[in-house]
Amino acid sequence: MAKVALPRPEAPGHVTADSLYTLAKIQDRLKLGQHALRQARRAGLRIRRIGRRGYVLGRDILAFVESTGK
Repeated sequence: MAKVALPRPEAPGHVTADSLYTLAKIQDRLKLGQHALRQARRAGLRIRRIGRRGYVLGRDILAFVESTGK
């Protein structure tokens, strides 16, 4: 019997430039608390809203980390 490859969930910390993430998913992926996410937003992380939900483009989070990370 042939084995079927199941899609693997992306590892924590893995962000791709061509993806769209909810704020909750970004917090989970990068292991950020609410305060850290709030500070990132104040420091320039761009949040896009559709209705009442906030989203972050993968390329925006990568650019933010490159420009502000130590």
